[in-house]
Amino acid sequence: MSEVREPDRHPHTDAGEGIEVRVASGRGGFVEILHHARRDLLDSLGEEPDPDDSRVHAALARLSDQVDAALADHANRQRRWPSRTDGERLTRAFRALDESGIIAREDFTCCDACGRAVLDAELGVRNSEPGGAATRGYAFYHHGESRLAAGGAPLAVGFESSHPIRLAAVGEEVAEVLRAHGLTVDWDGDPGRKLSVRMDWSHRRWDRQAAFAGPAANGEPMVRVDVAGPGPYAVPAWITRYEGRVPVREFARMVLPWIPNGFVATLQSDLGHSAEITRDFDLLRVTGGPALSRERVEEPLSRWAVGAAWPGEDARPSPSGLLEVNYADTEEEGMGYVDYAEPMRTAAARHLVHRLTPVKGTFAVFSSRDEGVVQMMWEPGPRLWMESPSPRESLARGRHVSLPEAEEMVRVLGDEGRVALADLGRLRVTRW
Repeated sequence: MSEVREPDRHPHTDAGEGIEVRVASGRGGFVEILHHARRDLLDSLGEEPDPDDSRVHAALARLSDQVDAALADHANRQRRWPSRTDGERLTRAFRALDESGIIAREDFTCCDACGRAVLDAELGVRNSEPGGAATRGYAFYHHGESRLAAGGAPLAVGFESSHPIRLAAVGEEVAEVLRAHGLTVDWDGDPGRKLSVRMDWSHRRWDRQAAFAGPAANGEPMVRVDVAGPGPYAVPAWITRYEGRVPVREFARMVLPWIPNGFVATLQSDLGHSAEITRDFDLLRVTGGPALSRERVEEPLSRWAVGAAWPGEDARPSPSGLLEVNYADTEEEGMGYVDYAEPMRTAAARHLVHRLTPVKGTFAVFSSRDEGVVQMMWEPGPRLWMESPSPRESLARGRHVSLPEAEEMVRVLGDEGRVALADLGRLRVTRW
């Protein structure tokens, strides 16, 4: 086994620190964070860690509990947060910089040198495009800065300009935008120094990304699970982790509330009873049985697993405040992708509008219960295109929008169930 770490340093220490940072930064769900934690652990042990080493085995076994505990603690603290957190202010400030002609990237690459290399190249490409809008510079912070900020230190934001003589001006502009969004920035005007942002590292978690299974209980009911998807994409890892024989608690908390439409979960109890469950927007439907609340499914499923009957009445659907959302962030360091649409509360969908990286091809699709749809895509510039497709007419109606306008369109769709793009003015028709 490699001797790259200090002899008295437990092998799970680096992974544990990474868990805390990823949870605090509000990205990824339980399975995604666990995947990164396992990779961090193995990386900290060198190229060929010995799987039979007792400390390695113990560290791997503990990771799941570490991630679960970190998410539980985050959820508890989040309940006391204000309606707009410093983390949300930071994201909105970075998007305002993007729209103004300064590339802005959060939690970008492993270190300062890598971040600058990538952004220097992007800056050069943008400013060499014929007819493209001039890009004045960039601002970013990397994973190392995220780790320090999550631990309570000020966030260090680096910046660069397209011309050395304008470096200080870009730094001042970045500082002004951050301050305009309610953040405290310390900077003495020296273009060779990073901006220091004093903030509470509070990034809200929503829906599946906030889910955690909680501790196991002695004698808790178990079920055997098989999940079939409609294709063409692979079944997501956050589902396949819970196939096989699993506690009802885990499947009810980590999968069923977000199982994509078209997926069928086949469950078999230890008593030999079988059931098929699908999701219909905010309800879970048992084939030949009742409609269950997706947010309160654990109790009826646990009772069924030990031989009790399903509830005699259908759960009632919620009137509004939920959307089906899928997206793809084309920036390698961005928000990733969701191939099969997942349910999101309106507030989470609005926040996603700002967190997606504004680079060519990044998109999101938002659908309501009544099949109203608005979809957004970033174009070069960056410019944000938003439209509502009409499959029946083989066309879409849309226009370029600002981020606040896009957020409002998502809010109206989620809370009122209507497509409101026409409220912004004349729409352009694109035929297929």
